Amino acid sequence: MLVVEDSPLYSAEFFADGDPWAYLADLRENHPVSVHRRADGYEFYALTRYADVYAAYVDHHRLSSSYGTMIDGSYRPEKDSASGRMLIVADQPEHAALRKPVKSSGFSREMLGKAGRTVRRNIRGALDRLSVGDRVDFSKAVAPELPKGVLEVLFGIAPQDAGALLEATRTMIGYRDEAYVGSSPLDALVDAQLEVLEFIDDLISRRISSGSSDDMIGFLAQLVAADQMPRDVALLNGLNVAVGGNETTPHTASLTVETIHHERAQWQKVVAGDVPFDVATQEFLRWTSTNSYVQRLTVEEFPVGDHVIPANSFVTLWNMSANRDAAVFDRPDAFVIDRPDNKQLAFGAGVHRCIGAPVASLEIQTFLEELAAWDKAFVVVDRPQRLHSNFMLGLTELQVEVVDAKDVGA
Repeated sequence: MLVVEDSPLYSAEFFADGDPWAYLADLRENHPVSVHRRADGYEFYALTRYADVYAAYVDHHRLSSSYGTMIDGSYRPEKDSASGRMLIVADQPEHAALRKPVKSSGFSREMLGKAGRTVRRNIRGALDRLSVGDRVDFSKAVAPELPKGVLEVLFGIAPQDAGALLEATRTMIGYRDEAYVGSSPLDALVDAQLEVLEFIDDLISRRISSGSSDDMIGFLAQLVAADQMPRDVALLNGLNVAVGGNETTPHTASLTVETIHHERAQWQKVVAGDVPFDVATQEFLRWTSTNSYVQRLTVEEFPVGDHVIPANSFVTLWNMSANRDAAVFDRPDAFVIDRPDNKQLAFGAGVHRCIGAPVASLEIQTFLEELAAWDKAFVVVDRPQRLHSNFMLGLTELQVEVVDAKDVGA
């Protein structure tokens, strides 16, 4: 088995300035299971083939989520401080118990309908404010409108509060990038976490006082009031939803605009009505793979092909690599907007498949629908600035010019 010392997979700079796609492709082809070490003692196994990544996702008995889902959570196998109390770091049976109230209150058909209408309003408003000849940073002028609409509905807050919450969660995910935090990343991370927790805690208090349960936070607050859920559990799962959804879709939207710029002929198939929006959405999700990986810990030996990963080992499941596996996807390194039967793993799989996957897909599809109906288009005018993060693939800056749609054929 390949052992890599000082692996680039630890490096946020490598993901911003290097070519992680090519590096992972080489691992997938030649070393689908590999070990990555760092001088401080951190070590993880990397799974890069689709079949292995999928098998790891659905094996929630031998692979635990309770020890943190990101590299650098701790270099020792210690349970996350929120283990068993927050959905993303809970194993069964706690995971099922937490998932039910969060899903029924925040991701029901009714809530998805409300969120979809609010997201559409926000996107349409952002596009309508732009005129031919305008030059803007898409990552700041338009992309945040996608999750803001969801926050407004799920948290029952005003657009300006949703925007402030989005800024704080963006810092939490992108704390290693100076574009978000300046020169004090750890201080910025702690400050952002406290800001988000205090905001959600205040919302819970207000919902308990009012007795309102019209939104997700209100529903969880009433469970707290009835002693059916500890307050810290409601707080942590509010944080889980806020952070989990707020970063993926803006980065996916920015990467989508960059992709359209380079794949104009393919995008025209959507504009012309030849490719359904839901089909196009799945290919954009596969192609961008915004959430690059998740981490698990083996609680017993875990066989992968000819290898056996020992118990008590960190294992990383590389979504972005699985989504380019030729064993599953025809022409995996090509953007194929009408790709049939798209089995992308952008949201994971199994019981830990992202609870927000339906609303995230809805956000991206709504964005595509509004973009296709718009009488203008975006042209990228400067080199995109990539996020310094190995966990989230995204752009901190995407300079675009607004042009007449007829001038670019879409």
